[in-house]
Amino acid sequence: MRYAVIVGTRPEIIKMATLIKRLKQLSSSHLFIHSGQHYDYHLDGIMLKTFQLPNPDYNFKVGSGSHSFVTSEIMKKTESLILKEGITAIVVHGDTNTTLGACLAAAKLNIPVIHVEAGLRSYDKTMPEELNRIVVDHLSDILFAPNEEAKANLKKEGIIDSVYVVGQTLVDSILEVSTKIDTDNILNKYGIEPKKYLFVTCHRQENTNSKSKLSSIINGLKELSSRNQYKVLFSLHPRTKEILKKMNLYSLLLESNVVILDPPVNFIESIHLQKEALAVLTDSGGLQEEACILKTPCFTLRDSTERPETVKCGANRLINVEKESIVRVLDSYDISQRNWINPYNMKNPSDKILEILVGIFN
Repeated sequence: MRYAVIVGTRPEIIKMATLIKRLKQLSSSHLFIHSGQHYDYHLDGIMLKTFQLPNPDYNFKVGSGSHSFVTSEIMKKTESLILKEGITAIVVHGDTNTTLGACLAAAKLNIPVIHVEAGLRSYDKTMPEELNRIVVDHLSDILFAPNEEAKANLKKEGIIDSVYVVGQTLVDSILEVSTKIDTDNILNKYGIEPKKYLFVTCHRQENTNSKSKLSSIINGLKELSSRNQYKVLFSLHPRTKEILKKMNLYSLLLESNVVILDPPVNFIESIHLQKEALAVLTDSGGLQEEACILKTPCFTLRDSTERPETVKCGANRLINVEKESIVRVLDSYDISQRNWINPYNMKNPSDKILEILVGIFN
C-alpha cells in the first residue's frame, strides 16, 4: 500500500500530525500532501515546526476562494497526483473542503478513502462543514470514529461496515505539546494570571459573514472587557481581522479593553492559555474538544455543535451571539465545576489507526 495523507488547514495538521509521522516512519514512500487551503504562516506553517513534521511531499497551493473553487481545484490536483504517484489509498480528516475534494477524486478513481474523525454531525445543513462530513462519510471505505456517538450517527445513515472507534487524535497532539513550554512564561508574556481571563476565538463563516452577528460578538466582548473582573484575550484569526475591517468593526475592537492576540497564538500557546483560562469562548469545533480535555469550561457561539459529547458531559454550553448573552456568559454558570468525565479518554488513537490499517491491507 502507498498512502497519501492529504490535509489543508491548521486543525487538520494538528490532529493528523502523529499519524503522518507514524506513516513516514513505517515507510518514506507514504506521502504527506498539503492542499494549501490555509497558507498563513501563523495558522499553518508554524504547525510543521511545532510537531517537527517533514515538509510536505507536495503542496497544491490552492489558496482561498469560494467553496466550489477550492474543492474543485483540490479534486483536480488530487486526481493528477494519484495517477502520477501510484497512490493506493488516501487518508483525509474531518470536514474541510480539502477533505471533500480529495475524497471525491479518490472515490471516482476507485481508490480507498480512509476518513479520520468520521461520524460527527451537527444536524445543521446550513454549515458547509456538515455537508462535507456527510458526503465524505458516505464515500469512505474505512471510517475512524472518535467515539461511540459518532459511530451511532453513521449507523443511523446506514454506514455500518468498516467503522472503528479509535478515540480523538487531538489527544496525541495535546500530549505532545503539553511539556514543550513553561505555562508561567506564557502567562507572564501576556501579563495575565491563572483563572483571571477569558480565552476567545471566532472565525466560522456563520458568524463572520453576518455583520449583525459579528457586531454583537465584538460588542459583547467589549462589554465583558470593560467590567475589569477579568481580562478578555482574543486570538484573532487573519480572516476575521480582514472581515472586521471590511465591515468597519475593527476600530470598535481596537477601542475596547480586549487584549488582541494578533497574529493568533500558535497551538502550544493556545493549549496552555486554554488550560489556565477561567473559560473559553469560541465558535471553533476543535477548541470545544481542547477545552473539554483541558478541564476548562467552554461557551460555544453557535446554535448547534457536532461535538455534543462536550455538552452532555458538562464541559460546554451553546450560547447565541446576542450581546446580552455574551455579557451574561459567566453569570448563570458555575465555572468552578470542572469535574466532568472526559469523553476523549482513549489512549494512542493514531497508533490504533495505523494498527488497524496494517491489519486490513497487509
